[in-house]
Amino acid sequence: MTAFLVLSLLTAANLRIAPAEGTRFALEVEKTGLLSGKKHLILFEKYSGKLDYDPAAPERSQLTLDIEARSAVIKDDWSPAKGSLEKIYTEMQTSSVLDSAKYPKITFASERITPKGAGTFEVTGPLTIRNVTKPVTVQVTQKGDLYEGTAIVKLSDYKIKAPKAALGAIGTKDEMKVSFTLKPGA
Repeated sequence: MTAFLVLSLLTAANLRIAPAEGTRFALEVEKTGLLSGKKHLILFEKYSGKLDYDPAAPERSQLTLDIEARSAVIKDDWSPAKGSLEKIYTEMQTSSVLDSAKYPKITFASERITPKGAGTFEVTGPLTIRNVTKPVTVQVTQKGDLYEGTAIVKLSDYKIKAPKAALGAIGTKDEMKVSFTLKPGA
């Protein structure tokens, strides 16, 4: 999904995308029920991608991104109970959510990059999670040499059932916010 950091007037045609200082690739998942107002912050520590950029025609540029599902780390600054972050991590990695043993990669490949003016872009393409592919549109803003982007993705679109606990008194919203700050390099 970092494919969205692509469109400044760079002179390099082939750029690499990887974790670097000051960058991040995250999911924010809001809670429901008794924990309404709280959200899980999940950071992916391992991802890689490639941007083939055409500064003369940004719409012909191409971006690909691979995210390692197992590299997800929960960075919540709250915890409802002792040991709950470990339990949430285990559930996230199992068959009910990411099933990272069976589906180790989350992938994105741009199909269209549209400049929207003033350092903003719209990047669209297929996102694949758990071997389910759906179209996604990402809004990207260039801030110096960094690119910040956001998209909203529904868990149910990828056949992921929103987790619930305490007999349904605590739950997770179906929508999650994908956000990133990336810095492409040569």
